[in-house]
Amino acid sequence: MGTTSVESGPVRELLDRAAITELIYTVARAMNARDWDLLATCYAPEAVGDCSNATADGREAIIAGAKAFLDPFDATQHLVGNVQITVDADTRPGTATAHATFIAQHVRAEATGGGHYILGGDYDDNLRRTDEGWKITRRRIRGTWGDGDSSVLSLPVPVA
Repeated sequence: MGTTSVESGPVRELLDRAAITELIYTVARAMNARDWDLLATCYAPEAVGDCSNATADGREAIIAGAKAFLDPFDATQHLVGNVQITVDADTRPGTATAHATFIAQHVRAEATGGGHYILGGDYDDNLRRTDEGWKITRRRIRGTWGDGDSSVLSLPVPVA
């Protein structure tokens, strides 16, 4: 019986999928904690953010946009699931795409209509393996439904 190298196709793909899933969860954790340094580690320097209401070119612009959107809230909780990943191991240094769904609760006590807004939607990511691990090179965020007090939002979020 032969040995399986970590660099072999199936093992490498499993490790890549685990690392990408962890990265997607780290983005959510960083946003909820307002940990902008941690959030920055998730993106490549040249990353592009494509949200329903804004586009950001570069990691610093993505972080600034996230901060402007999230800082007015008293709390947020992003729950991410249904992560599906396609790894293109034949490319160097390695690329992948990922799709995930989210439900994000936004709380703002000073809002006039109850203070809670829930948004559901999709994250679609392009990723690249780097010396520091997997990084997001493009994230597309699309809200597909919303419910609650939209006055919670300082920036409107279009829902498809």
